[in-house]
Amino acid sequence: MSKEGKSDVAVRARAVALILLGETEKALEILSKFYEVPTPCIKIGLPKGRTGVLGCYVPSKRIIYLKSSEEYRNPFVVLHEFYHHIRYFAEKHRGTERGANEYALKSIQYFKELASKLRPLSDE
Repeated sequence: MSKEGKSDVAVRARAVALILLGETEKALEILSKFYEVPTPCIKIGLPKGRTGVLGCYVPSKRIIYLKSSEEYRNPFVVLHEFYHHIRYFAEKHRGTERGANEYALKSIQYFKELASKLRPLSDE
């Protein structure tokens, strides 16, 4: 739990929802506040020399780059790159691809689990 009493599960599920709604910058702000790290910037278009990827994180600039605007609403790509941001500020730079994938997938799983518990309005 964080200082505000919010669980990791709830924060990550909310971030997924915001990304799906196209509010990716807001999602990054919420996650950054929760993990107590600076909020990274997000830009569309990969830096020179980066091809064959959907996104990348450049620690020296604190920027998450996305290949196209399609990835802006892709929770897996955004959260994968955000994980690299967290690791950078934790000073753990290596061997994080698997961890980044797991972080993104688990966040999406949290969202799906919480969403499945919601009853449709028509059932009330």
